[in-house]
Amino acid sequence: MVAEHALTQRRTHPALSGLTEDGIRSEVTQVEDALVNLIGKKPAYIRPPYLDTAGQTLPVLKAMGYKVITDDVDSEDWNGRTPDWSEAAFVTAGPGGNGHIPLMHEPYNTTVHELTPWLINWAKDNNLKLVTVGKFTAWDFVTKLRGRPLTTVTAECLGDLGGEYQKGHFEPNGKTTC
Repeated sequence: MVAEHALTQRRTHPALSGLTEDGIRSEVTQVEDALVNLIGKKPAYIRPPYLDTAGQTLPVLKAMGYKVITDDVDSEDWNGRTPDWSEAAFVTAGPGGNGHIPLMHEPYNTTVHELTPWLINWAKDNNLKLVTVGKFTAWDFVTKLRGRPLTTVTAECLGDLGGEYQKGHFEPNGKTTC
């Protein structure tokens, strides 16, 4: 889970569609290198900053071996929303279907200490199982995420049990920061 999330924030957190192909590769590779040096693996999933999948973002990330994911419930913690507001967003989304992929950020104290414990209990109370993105196999639960067709979002997590990391052996280069 650490590596899955780590590549969601990249080095400088730019909208990738505003970068050249080399710029996208540079942003991702710098974080990749740090993760390889720390844990010896590259994650298989990436969530682009701002959920931005426009321009050449998807083709470049796919060429780098990534599966691009997005969310279907935004806590809006990044926008100063309170845990109560975020909880209401989950309640509105409901426990139906096959689950949710939330957008939440760990730097926010209220997200970590209030919203996350509430969400864990809410999921348990609604018979939802908490799993990593790599084990989330229910993308057919909705035909659109935030009004965008799934083919645009390219959430490709189908049946990828145990696929949290890219296959292969990656040689460390000594860098452990971006």
